[in-house]
Amino acid sequence: GKPVEYCHNPTSMSSEEDFMGYVGDLTQAGTQKLGRITGEVNELVKHLKEAVAKVGKKGRVIHIAHSQGALLTSLASRQLTPLEMNQIEVIAFGGAAALKRTSLTPWGRVVNYYSINDPLLLVVPPAASALRSGFVGDDEFCFLAPRIGDPIRDHNLLGPTYAQALAWEGRRFQQTYQNVLQRMQRPLYLFLLALYHATLVRLGQAILAAIQLIAAPIQAAYWALHAQLMKLVIRPLASFIVLLARIIQEMIQKARNREQYQSAKIALEMVESNRRSRK
Repeated sequence: GKPVEYCHNPTSMSSEEDFMGYVGDLTQAGTQKLGRITGEVNELVKHLKEAVAKVGKKGRVIHIAHSQGALLTSLASRQLTPLEMNQIEVIAFGGAAALKRTSLTPWGRVVNYYSINDPLLLVVPPAASALRSGFVGDDEFCFLAPRIGDPIRDHNLLGPTYAQALAWEGRRFQQTYQNVLQRMQRPLYLFLLALYHATLVRLGQAILAAIQLIAAPIQAAYWALHAQLMKLVIRPLASFIVLLARIIQEMIQKARNREQYQSAKIALEMVESNRRSRK
């Protein structure tokens, strides 16, 4: 595979309920739609120039833009040289601007993917015009049938509508820029990874079965010994302890009764002795 690098334009919204953040995003996109060069555009220019320099004069940069990213790419083209643009292939999904190969923007390749229910078609007249005309003879637009039917969700780059086109482009990249050996690397890696995982699972199952096989006789012997101990030692010992406790309890009770009897006898003798002394 090839390294994938990102140039992210963050939202101003702190949450889905952040109305002021939404207004900020809308204002930013609106000013860019009017042609204003913002910090986000300059950051993308820097990113693309560095990517072209990294691959060298004979290299190729595959630039994927989504929604506002296509508009940023259109504005960034004003600061790129024709040679730099010639090394860049632009693949746009639901773009806020339609990108074209012209003498001023000689991109290496351009394709604009749009779901036919994408709401951004309302603000991109060239794309809407291509859709109405049937885009005959124009290979820079590709319109997709929506997979969900919800314009917002079908606009999502990783939703099923655009994800299918991403998969197409991935296969095209492999067939165009990778030889057979390179194309086999990832499937081979995934196969070896799956094989490794399956081997670990089978090995774990075998070890568990061996442990159970060894442990079964030990467990049986333990329970047999436990039963014998209960029968020959623990139960007789418990019975003896209970019997001994009862004997001790009876002895204590008898001793208390004897003490009470002697105390009563002494008291009677004292009474009798006092009576005699008075006479």
